[in-house]
Amino acid sequence: MNNDVKTKFIYDSILYYVNKIVASNNIDSENIYITKLADKISAALDRRKIQNDEFAFEEGGNLYSIFNILNGNSQSKRYDASVLYEDEKIKFAKDSVTNPSAEFYKTIKEKLSGKLENANVDMDFVNSILEILEQSMSYIPVYGAKDEKIDISVYEHIKQSIAIGSSIFEYLTEAKQLENQESLYNDPDDFYKEKVILLYSMDFSGIQSFIYGQYGKEDVLKNLRSRSFYLEILMENIIDELLKNLNLSRANLLYAGGGHAYFIFANTKNTKDLLEAFDTDIKACMQDMFGIDLYIGSGYSECSCNDLQNKPDGSYSNCFREVSAAVSQNKLSRYNAGQIIALNRGKNVDGERECKICHSSYNLNSNGVCSLCDGFAQLSRSILNREIFTVVSEKDRGILPIYKNGYLSAENIKRKEGEEYLKTNKNILIRAYSKNGVYKGKDYVKTIYVGDYHDAETLEKLVKGGVGIKRLGVLRGDIDNLGKAFVGGFEKSTQTLSKSAAFSRKLTQFFKYDINNILKNGEYKIPCFDSGVDENETRKIAIIYSGGDDVFVVGAWKDVLEFGIDLYKTLKEYTQGTLTISAGLGMYMPKYPISYMAEKTGELEDCSKKLDGKNAITLFDKDNSYHWDEFVDKVIGEKFAIISKFFSTVEDKGKSLLYNLLELFRNRDKKINLARMAYTLARMEPKGKVSEEEKDVYQIFKEKLYDWMFDDNDTKQAITAIYIYSYLIRNEEEK
Repeated sequence: MNNDVKTKFIYDSILYYVNKIVASNNIDSENIYITKLADKISAALDRRKIQNDEFAFEEGGNLYSIFNILNGNSQSKRYDASVLYEDEKIKFAKDSVTNPSAEFYKTIKEKLSGKLENANVDMDFVNSILEILEQSMSYIPVYGAKDEKIDISVYEHIKQSIAIGSSIFEYLTEAKQLENQESLYNDPDDFYKEKVILLYSMDFSGIQSFIYGQYGKEDVLKNLRSRSFYLEILMENIIDELLKNLNLSRANLLYAGGGHAYFIFANTKNTKDLLEAFDTDIKACMQDMFGIDLYIGSGYSECSCNDLQNKPDGSYSNCFREVSAAVSQNKLSRYNAGQIIALNRGKNVDGERECKICHSSYNLNSNGVCSLCDGFAQLSRSILNREIFTVVSEKDRGILPIYKNGYLSAENIKRKEGEEYLKTNKNILIRAYSKNGVYKGKDYVKTIYVGDYHDAETLEKLVKGGVGIKRLGVLRGDIDNLGKAFVGGFEKSTQTLSKSAAFSRKLTQFFKYDINNILKNGEYKIPCFDSGVDENETRKIAIIYSGGDDVFVVGAWKDVLEFGIDLYKTLKEYTQGTLTISAGLGMYMPKYPISYMAEKTGELEDCSKKLDGKNAITLFDKDNSYHWDEFVDKVIGEKFAIISKFFSTVEDKGKSLLYNLLELFRNRDKKINLARMAYTLARMEPKGKVSEEEKDVYQIFKEKLYDWMFDDNDTKQAITAIYIYSYLIRNEEEK
């Protein structure tokens, strides 16, 4: 179909909603009934009682939390009205909220009205105003009945409506039924049964090994961050290329994060042909850039509007099962015969040398580094302070390939300098992204949010600033049973596309934006331990990766341990107890290969996942797995606190006695060890002139340690607590 016609329809659709918000006159559209039909369908997906009324904007309400009804939850928490990403505070749903002020709405309307003054019939305008709506309308509920607990925001409703509307418009255009749109709007029941929609998915394979599977020992932290961020930009750019090919806005992107993306498209021959061409093209492109290291699988399922409403029960889940099966099948037959021949033929290689970072054997420079690793090194120089990242068409101006004749630019651009740069380089500019901040110039620059907290430039510096033994802490964690929650976490009566979209957006916000705040404002401190270090210092940690549902961080081991507890507690409050996270935490010398650290920590995470109910952490080795509450309350809050209190209060108790206790607990099955424990505890009694406090502390310590030896769980917890305390008091020179 004519792209200009489709662009005009999407443009008219966005104006339909924005003009109602700012109370302006609606723009006439010859296809207004498709827009209104999409609005009606979206209202049904919202599960609102008022489904047949046209979109209306009402001031005064507070958005209910989507977590109120997730995974069997039944609460009524709401959010205070706010602008998304306006500050670093994490937005928690609360029992009591303040109604939005008139000034709040006035500011939003003025911003939207100002944007309308420079409206253009193009996708850049549509995408930019969608971004404004996301910032301003993510905590404002869409209009509903007075007794409803509306958990779908104005932004989510508009975005979903435009995605569905553009799909219906294309579907009816190809079927030559545009003239029937009014009758479809008035009597849509049969139309709701037609397979109008394609639920399309892309999925990266090889992300973990691509980020962590490098073996160089120089600038490891910078290399890791560059690889991780590059994948973020690569995926965003591929998404934008796909939408550009289909002439669609970002409204059609349902979800992106953690190497996965879902879209809403029209079920038309033209769309399927374009998707097939894109699939062939992206495979060839990824093969050319990365060989077999990275791959994108894709697939789709055909859905009706009733399917997206879960009518009949189970149809919504079936759509996701079908698309997942299609993606899996695509991955099983990755390459055609020509591509396999090309892979076997390989690239020109230098048989005598390997890249000293990734061990590949082609495109090596004079320093023995391949072109990709050299690009990552260049990217690392500006990645932390750079605010705008651009994709350009000239290879000489770029440092890394980023799909189909596009290259990630090497320029270090600040937002305040963006307007001049974008104007000067318009002839080579493909697109631009603003990291963790909104670009306020007139050109469209997509805002992306990335967990990029860091406290040092190298792994060695992170460790150097830590407490106790100088070891690197490595933590990997991800949400438990996320796929199940995404597809079936809501009751059948409420399970729709709207609920899943709202849910996934909140998780993306948590792992890509709020994660920085959790680290900047660390709360949990290991109790009853005086390290002699300023406990108000920032966490000595660097984020390597934080995606749609998982996180990988490295840093001083104590800080990483405390962050893990902060992450658990914050996620629990954020999701109102509906989601849990399991993690593994390992300790390593900074010079160990990062691929080894990632692999071993991943094994610890798997141990946590194997506990009944998951929701756990495994530390140091497989024998130290605990549910979070048990670890926080029993291991740290009880065992560690008593041990730490004794050794810090009673003088002249050396480390050898601590290690003796550890051996006694490890070998508690031997009956003689009970007698040895009694003897050891007797030796530890304070002698001479001691204070009443020391006597009391010793008495508690003696009674508790002896009791712990009679219980398996207590013994296990005590061993872990002794590990932690010994690491905290251990000096670098100790073996």
